[in-house]
Amino acid sequence: MKKILIDGMSSNMGGVEKFVCTIYEALKDEWQVDFITVDESIPYQEEFLRNGSQIHKLTPRYVSVSKYKNDIKEVFKNNQYDVFWFNKTTLSSIDCIKEAKNSGVKNVICHSHQSKNMGTLFTLLMHNMNKRNVGKYIDYRVACSKEAAEWFFGSKTEDVVIFPNAVNIGKYEPNETLRTEKRKELGIEGKFVIGNVARFAKEKNHKFLIDIFAELCKKEDAVLVSCGEGPLWEETKNYAKEKKIDDKILFLGMRKDIPEILQAIDVVVFPSLFEGLPFSLVEAQAGGIPCLISDTIGKETKLTDLVKFFSLDAGAEAWADEILKYKDYKKVTKRNQLEEKGFSSEVIEKKIKDIVNH
Repeated sequence: MKKILIDGMSSNMGGVEKFVCTIYEALKDEWQVDFITVDESIPYQEEFLRNGSQIHKLTPRYVSVSKYKNDIKEVFKNNQYDVFWFNKTTLSSIDCIKEAKNSGVKNVICHSHQSKNMGTLFTLLMHNMNKRNVGKYIDYRVACSKEAAEWFFGSKTEDVVIFPNAVNIGKYEPNETLRTEKRKELGIEGKFVIGNVARFAKEKNHKFLIDIFAELCKKEDAVLVSCGEGPLWEETKNYAKEKKIDDKILFLGMRKDIPEILQAIDVVVFPSLFEGLPFSLVEAQAGGIPCLISDTIGKETKLTDLVKFFSLDAGAEAWADEILKYKDYKKVTKRNQLEEKGFSSEVIEKKIKDIVNH
């Protein structure tokens, strides 16, 4: 049985982790699928272990760079991998890529999942330095979008394979029975439900989302369902208390039942400062949900006619008024539009198998 090692899983279930799960689902029946991580635990860890995967825990770089590098060497020394798939938002560290190639891994794949720097100035400096050298250690360059390709590999992206953040559409398509059940479970029957699935970080602009929702609550009996965790989670919750609307917000944290939660949502609101193509917006469109998003988000996000771009400069009240236009919207599937653009998991699973077997 062939063996693949995947870098990209963390304790936070974000877009990168969801794509890694797509790789796992595509290969698990024919490949030994193993993982490396610096976190104590990763989503679906018990399932991975139960099905025979190994999860190699590395010493974080911030604890000890030398121990981190030694842990990587030990992983490749003690395991013969056919493929190494590197999934990241930055090239600030490419030690794993170098060690994979130097250890004789025949197929090293470098996959970009972001289009801008989300870290510190040091992160950006290291990214730009490694960007010039990474090409000599990799066999395939992959990205979630053209912008993400340019962020990792420069302006010459002709040979970069684009892997859209596809989903299993059938898991998300509108279902009135599931919608009723989930709204009852969450205690939001009869409410106008706004949704946001995102990591609590600066670029996601949660504070403005709270401002928008505060304006909406002046006009409508609404609920905000928020999924995700991150460094600004507590700060955002405190801000909601200051605005005296915390009793109308469900901060659900990390969830494994996102397809079901999306059934309960009427409108997805994404006022991000910048984004590439967020996985959660692909999920929302698969769920037939109208998406009001900032015009700073990449235009490739508009996979269906469900997406409307809106200016952050318009202000919170204008956003609330725009959201209200969808109050009586009836969800319908957008399967055809998504499949036409290659955003179905079936298409991506075939591409995954092609690239690892090349």
